[in-house]
Amino acid sequence: MPIALRGHHLLCLLGYRGMGYSDTYVDNMTGVYRRLLEEPATECEIVAGPDQLCACFPADGEYHCEDRNVAERDALILEKLGLRAGQVTTWGDILGRVASSLLPDDLLHICSTCPWLPYGVCQDGIRKVVSGEPLPMVRPKVYGVEVDDETRCKHYHSELDVIALKFGCCERYYPCYECHLETADHPPKPWPKSRFDEPAVLCGSCGHVLTVNEYKNCESKCPQCGAGFNPGCQLHHHLYFES
Repeated sequence: MPIALRGHHLLCLLGYRGMGYSDTYVDNMTGVYRRLLEEPATECEIVAGPDQLCACFPADGEYHCEDRNVAERDALILEKLGLRAGQVTTWGDILGRVASSLLPDDLLHICSTCPWLPYGVCQDGIRKVVSGEPLPMVRPKVYGVEVDDETRCKHYHSELDVIALKFGCCERYYPCYECHLETADHPPKPWPKSRFDEPAVLCGSCGHVLTVNEYKNCESKCPQCGAGFNPGCQLHHHLYFES
């Protein structure tokens, strides 16, 4: 199924660096961003109005997804890129259109009403695309207690404790079962067996995400960077992965 995206979010994704309006919003946008970077052939449906990112806007926030100035910004961007609402194309095609049709300073006019503009991240994203540089990968947020940059936590912090696992109940990454028990507002549920072919294990050393099947067959070593994983985690698989 194509990812539904509106005009201005095409450029927001270029400048995405892991920020947003809430944890749920960030989790969703990070997932979309990573999928597009890893799979540029992903189909995107251009929509008018709220899209897949707007769907996770916090209920207690100042909802602006249907404001007129946002719709006007969408229209300007689509015109500039030669796209129209209802069109389905690939993320790779969108990047090609950005590279040939936009310059960073164009946003000073197109996105003049956007409160994120002063941060300069979208301009930087366009600059990278135009120059042929890769966009940076953004790691999924890892929840827990005293989590360090490589996903070690209060409970498990040896040199080899560098993975985080996605839970089936909330689809959020935690370094361990105890972190979920201490910080989540619901009981933990393991990742469902029917989804073992989906990314659900994060390497804290390099940010690569493995499917459960890949993780179970990796011999306690990241296939991307070679970092060693704690082999003792196999004793706790029943807590994280559905039998």
